[in-house]
Amino acid sequence: MGADAINSGLQTAYQQHRDAFRGSVTPDPIKGTTYTFAWDFLDAPSLTLAPPDADLWAKMIKPDDITDLPDSGVLQFVAQRLQADCKVGETPLPQVTGKVTVALQLKLDGGGITVVPLGAWLENLPDGPSSIIVKNVVVPTLLTQGADLLKGLKIPAQDLFGQTVTLGLVRVDVIPTHLVLASTATVGQPAAPAAAEPVDWPTDKPVFTLISKGLLTTLLTATIKQYEGTQLAKDDKTIQFVASARWDATFRRATNLTVGADPTTASAGVDVDWHAELDLVPISPDGSGGCALSKAGHES
Repeated sequence: MGADAINSGLQTAYQQHRDAFRGSVTPDPIKGTTYTFAWDFLDAPSLTLAPPDADLWAKMIKPDDITDLPDSGVLQFVAQRLQADCKVGETPLPQVTGKVTVALQLKLDGGGITVVPLGAWLENLPDGPSSIIVKNVVVPTLLTQGADLLKGLKIPAQDLFGQTVTLGLVRVDVIPTHLVLASTATVGQPAAPAAAEPVDWPTDKPVFTLISKGLLTTLLTATIKQYEGTQLAKDDKTIQFVASARWDATFRRATNLTVGADPTTASAGVDVDWHAELDLVPISPDGSGGCALSKAGHES
């Protein structure tokens, strides 16, 4: 799933389910003090398919048990205008509105996905003692609550081609252009729970992928580009007393790659540089003499 598609979906969800983007929570009292947190997204949030850079990560408020960014599955949840309210006991803290960025990690969890909040950066913090409460109590508590709320999310069974297909996730990761989910599929019955941390693709079940033509075109283009400048052929052949020939060919590039209506087919223009020579040798016992009959070449 590309970032544009994901954020378009978030925009639509925000417009159609506005109440899902506001709420409140009252966690267990901390050392006898009660806290109530409320939030309201004043604009649709978005995802950035990349971890925060080192500078932003250093500024983020983190739970006590998190210090380093994980190696994979990390993205950023960005709210341009998040309105936040907090009450300590019966005393309200100053309302805060501003940009908030939360670093998240996606992890496999028994065939589902657990979203782990890693840290949060707030554009605006209240002044004075309220800032200490927000940085040391409010944000860490919300990050911990978020980890519990976003645990073990599952993909519901899908009706594909007239059959019920249950998808069991076996891999999730984030690359700079796409959120990548891979799954096994079971038709007509529940999928067996997947291992929490698979070390490789499953070998006992079929694996498939559903991708767009745009992504397929991008992947094919990147693959073909690796072969630019590759020598395709180079050889020579001599027929004694008759002729000798030499030729070579080098792949330069592919242009206008197009995936067909049947996505298992694709076409492209191909540029190949080639060169060939043919020497005609007069028939003589000693093989002496000879003349160049033709030379030919082609670039792009």
